[in-house]
Amino acid sequence: MNILEISKEYNTKAKCIAKLEKLRWGNSVICPYCSSKRNRKVKSEIGRHSCKSCKRSFTVLVDTIFESSRLPLPKWFMIIGLVLNAKSGIAAKEIERNIGCSYKTAYYVAMRIRIGMLMPDTKLNGIIEMDESYFGGKARKKHKIPDSDTSIGGETISLKRGRGTNKVSVAGMVQRKGAVHTQVMEKLTKRNLLAMLKHYASKDNSILVTDGFKSYKELETYIDRLEINHSKSFSKGIVHVNTIEGFWSAIKNGIKGSYKAISKKYLPFYLVEFEWKFNHRNFRGNQLDDFLKRAVTHEKELLYWKAESTQEVKEVAYGK
Repeated sequence: MNILEISKEYNTKAKCIAKLEKLRWGNSVICPYCSSKRNRKVKSEIGRHSCKSCKRSFTVLVDTIFESSRLPLPKWFMIIGLVLNAKSGIAAKEIERNIGCSYKTAYYVAMRIRIGMLMPDTKLNGIIEMDESYFGGKARKKHKIPDSDTSIGGETISLKRGRGTNKVSVAGMVQRKGAVHTQVMEKLTKRNLLAMLKHYASKDNSILVTDGFKSYKELETYIDRLEINHSKSFSKGIVHVNTIEGFWSAIKNGIKGSYKAISKKYLPFYLVEFEWKFNHRNFRGNQLDDFLKRAVTHEKELLYWKAESTQEVKEVAYGK
């Protein structure tokens, strides 16, 4: 849905509440505290219900990304539309200008929306590409800057390019014509890459395609592997990692164009956003509805913000 359609269809709190209740509960209101269906409407507030079993009142916003937010729900829906439709990402300052809220509110809501984009892990199969990428500032000579000062996408950081850099390393896996998964890695060791592979990939009827990075050789103990030698060519029939490299390009162009620079701490949330958009590239349904179905199942706890890798973010979100 575009912003004009969202502003017309969800221009009141009552309409937004009704939509969320339908997506979360269907025809029967369920208490989020005790799961009882015995409740009644509270007339003094739109969307509020009182549970007859545990005697607590609640709304559909309890235990969702919308809980405890003072921003009106119609504005929430418009910001969601902006984020979903921005294929290369949208900065909080741009949301601030378009919606008329403060920068702090725009940033806070955008982060919660990214939490709503978390999806359950699905096993990849078939032809799977695996590659790593490095996120940080442009390489500069002479000046040395400590790792603790690393930002991503900025112009002032002095870092070596490629393997052996102190930039943030991220490993990614993509199924041809399928989904993508990423994970921030402190070290690109054989052990860490194998653990990621086992977590995301099904080895039955699957083939892994990688480049010649030595740490990938250990993965042959788990799955059949094909290797492309980039010193000779970038593609040889089905043997290439162009799909995952295209995904890295989309992320880096989005960071450089929309966000300018982001911190290592919050990189996992931006990775989640780009994963969502890549995995929905062929989605032809109502993406707003699809997002809201997931958003009403994610709690608003900002414990997520302290996670240092995409995998930790997902583990916290799904209670693993």
